[in-house]
Amino acid sequence: MCKNKEYLPKRGRCRGHSSYITHLDWTEDSSSLHSTCGAYELLYWDGTTGKQITSGASAFRDEKWATWTCTLGWPVQGIWPMNADGTDINSVDRSHSQIDKGYQLLALGDDFGKVRVFRYPCLKKGAESIEGVGHSSHVTNVKFSFDDKMIFSAGGEDNCVFQWKVV
Repeated sequence: MCKNKEYLPKRGRCRGHSSYITHLDWTEDSSSLHSTCGAYELLYWDGTTGKQITSGASAFRDEKWATWTCTLGWPVQGIWPMNADGTDINSVDRSHSQIDKGYQLLALGDDFGKVRVFRYPCLKKGAESIEGVGHSSHVTNVKFSFDDKMIFSAGGEDNCVFQWKVV
């Protein structure tokens, strides 16, 4: 908690989701952000005012994002398995750097105890992935290390944190 209220002044309030916020990401220039919620809405916002940008899906299709943690959106449409509902994928995290063939990686934690890694962007339905198995139940979160050499995953019921080497 900050004692000096002017230290971080409020810039705006993003209003529009019909449920709790699950993920959010900023554009590389910090001018805009997008967020997802428990009702599986993907909404876009002006980063200065907090006003919703209703044309966001088309306006931001080719935008460069500083991070990607939203489970919904154009570059992650291929991560969803057949017959999946919105609760099957709990988290995603995009790598910070590109690998030698010009693409990035996307780690995913799901309800089936798996950590999966895709090429990013992942546009094709049923895209191939590498699966890591170890958690005894759902994986609540995944994160790349700052240098993209490791992926960390947090399990739900098993109360474990796993460290996966990216090779």
